[in-house]
Amino acid sequence: MLPFLLTSLVFAADPVGPPNTDIAEMKPASRGKQQGRRGKKKGKTQWKNRFYARPLVAGSSFTNANGETTVAAGIGGEGGVRYWEAQRALPRLRGRTRATVQYLVSTNAEGMEVKLGSFMGPAWEYFALESGLDVSWDRYEWDGVPMAASVGYGVPFIATAGVSIITIYAGFQPTFMSNETRRVDWAQTDEFGFGHQFSTFSGVSLAIDDMNIGLGYTRTVSAAGGIPGLQEGYGLTLSFRG
Repeated sequence: MLPFLLTSLVFAADPVGPPNTDIAEMKPASRGKQQGRRGKKKGKTQWKNRFYARPLVAGSSFTNANGETTVAAGIGGEGGVRYWEAQRALPRLRGRTRATVQYLVSTNAEGMEVKLGSFMGPAWEYFALESGLDVSWDRYEWDGVPMAASVGYGVPFIATAGVSIITIYAGFQPTFMSNETRRVDWAQTDEFGFGHQFSTFSGVSLAIDDMNIGLGYTRTVSAAGGIPGLQEGYGLTLSFRG
């Protein structure tokens, strides 16, 4: 039985930003100002956006049939644009489009993952929901045995809540794989899931001045060579808000 190497922790799990990000702009205007704006720009929706880039660090583990566990480290980067509705009552739509590249290595494993995704949903002052499409391509090799490269199409569902400097998020993501050998046969495992691969995730984000630190955990039911396996991983993100 092949061990199962964790693909990047950094998928749609990381929210587009705390619900109270740019709170002065997210809050509805006062009644008088709202009426004035309606008189001038009735029926128009204003959007604001912000570009961002940040490094990514991830750790993961997999266990083989003999119960032996190996740890791997990942490093990469992410860049994209956040966008949100402005000057209207809550809830407002907000979203993010981003691209991620990550390399995963250990003493006897190596791999690469590329992701492109776009996510959007309603945001209240301290709570938000979002979903979208996350397209990925990855390939891995373990002890000279390749895990076949595959394109994946993931559909994440994410809930985010936060007050002041702290934000928490949680969600799940079914993914549909183009390569048949990477698809989970749910009849062969007691794990819950649907699609060809299934992930659950959670995390916390802490904002300190202009710096944002994020910690996350993911649990993925995946397959290599048609054999189901359980993957777990931890990730760290660091970004500076401009």
